[in-house]
Order: sequence, then C-alpha cells, then structure tokens
Amino acid sequence: MESGPGADAPGGQRPATGDSRVDEAVSQLEDLAGLPVAEHQAVYERVHQRLTEALGDAGDSPGQAGS
Repeated sequence: MESGPGADAPGGQRPATGDSRVDEAVSQLEDLAGLPVAEHQAVYERVHQRLTEALGDAGDSPGQAGS
C-alpha cells in the first residue's frame, strides 16, 4: 500500500492541499487512466505549468519566510 504525500486518502480521494489551484492541477492526473500513453505528456506538462505558477505566487505572499 502506498503512503506519503502522494497517497490517496481513505475513500480513494486525495487530501486537499489548502491551495485550490494545486488541488485542481493535481486532480487532472486522474485523467491519465482514460488516455492513451501518447497523450500523457501533454497532461504532465499542463499540470507542471500550473504547479509552477502556484509555487511562484507563493513567494509573493506577505509574511513568507525568506522574503
């Protein structure tokens, strides 16, 4: 059984991260099961872009360590 940050919560749902943009991006990975492998790269790239944007914006918040 898988454990750790990427593991599914009980009931098969991923736990919320506290950032709706991250949750939405990660939820797109569920689409992979219904797609041909040749289309997976586009999904990964889209998710990566959204996560990168959310991470970049996280540094703009007041009170962040290192700012």
